[in-house]
Amino acid sequence: MLSNTDTFFIVFLSILCILGSVDGIRCKCTKESETVKCYEGVCETELGSCLMLDHPTMGQHYTCHTRGIENGHCHTRQSKSGLLVNICGCNDQDFCNYSLWPEKNTTHHHHSNKHHHQHHKEAAQYSHESTNSAANIPAISLISALLFFSLV
Repeated sequence: MLSNTDTFFIVFLSILCILGSVDGIRCKCTKESETVKCYEGVCETELGSCLMLDHPTMGQHYTCHTRGIENGHCHTRQSKSGLLVNICGCNDQDFCNYSLWPEKNTTHHHHSNKHHHQHHKEAAQYSHESTNSAANIPAISLISALLFFSLV
């Protein structure tokens, strides 16, 4: 039988594991702003969304947004120059803005194709590997704590 102290410790450990497993979402990033910085073509947001902006003259750009947007939702906004910009957002997985809305053209203004696509593949692979290994840590910690305290 578990004492009140043991039960409190298990609940505390469970909450700590759950909170520790909450991470931000990483997005492809080709456009920085005052609130968003791109690091090697990647930005990260904790509570926001990944965006794809399709501007009629400037082309497609990718970035992070600090506020959440309905996953997979697109809407049109008028830019300062009066042109209509299509803005799409997602938040279900890392690099979803590039997965859902890949670039329409095959040339890049800021990277060579080969380097840019290789970097994106490596970043996506790293994201997948780190997500899989990190997701198991809270579950293992919780099960270990439950087994330990049920035996005590």
